[in-house]
Amino acid sequence: MLGRNNAQLSLSFGVNDIDGTIDDSTRIYSMAGSEEQHPTMTTEQLVTLIRQVKRKPIERDTLYNEIRDYTSEFNPSEIPTNLN
Repeated sequence: MLGRNNAQLSLSFGVNDIDGTIDDSTRIYSMAGSEEQHPTMTTEQLVTLIRQVKRKPIERDTLYNEIRDYTSEFNPSEIPTNLN
């Protein structure tokens, strides 16, 4: 509900948890005054958002057990485009 830019800013200031799941069928976004009324993001977009501010994208469960570490996974956007 913060928006992508504020989420990245928060990460830059030390926030270490971004909630990735909320029911989009409610009107909570407009009620909360969110700039983005449909802030749906894919996992890849969320990982990219986190990487852009030099943080480690790690998926965790409700009890903060690690489910998946995206820090060392292949990132297609990091491939050099000029391979000649």
